[in-house]
Amino acid sequence: MTEETRQKPVTQVASNLSQSDWDQVRETIVMLNLATAQVQYSMTDGDDSINALTDSFTFMSEGIHNISEALQSFAKFSDIDPALHNEVMTQCNDVSGKMQQAIIAFQFYDKLVQRLNHVKNSLNKLTDLMGNQGSLHSADAWEKLQQNVRAAYTMEEDRRLFDAILAGTPIDDVLKQMIQVRLNENAADDDIELF
Repeated sequence: MTEETRQKPVTQVASNLSQSDWDQVRETIVMLNLATAQVQYSMTDGDDSINALTDSFTFMSEGIHNISEALQSFAKFSDIDPALHNEVMTQCNDVSGKMQQAIIAFQFYDKLVQRLNHVKNSLNKLTDLMGNQGSLHSADAWEKLQQNVRAAYTMEEDRRLFDAILAGTPIDDVLKQMIQVRLNENAADDDIELF
């Protein structure tokens, strides 16, 4: 959203809109601004929590690694029971593996934040368009908005979702299709997408 749009509410009536139509546009803009603020606020809350969890798991993983190394060194200079040594080493390796899986699983948050940023930016662009009297009824302006929104996507699945929605596919159907595609991809390939 431009600084000008943020600082002053839309109050002028477009020449081709009635006062009641323009009031609806203004109220729509207010609701879009609310949605944008909620997305941004949620992202801020999430960042703090995910960062704390990632730091904790990384710290614990390093601690397990240090315990494992200390146990290896200790075993060289003492008469520790080999079965006990192996059991403790197995437990350290198992816990370390689970910690690494947890850290990798947090990468979902990167996708979530990326998508929420796209939503926030799209809402800002939509608000700007609706607040501009010259663009509100311009098919070219709406097409340009859609092109800009689609061009901002970095993940192919987001572009497929966008294309399906713009083609008129009902939202519930699109979401079911996208979930099925993800399940099929996950079954074929267990890799986490990094970006």
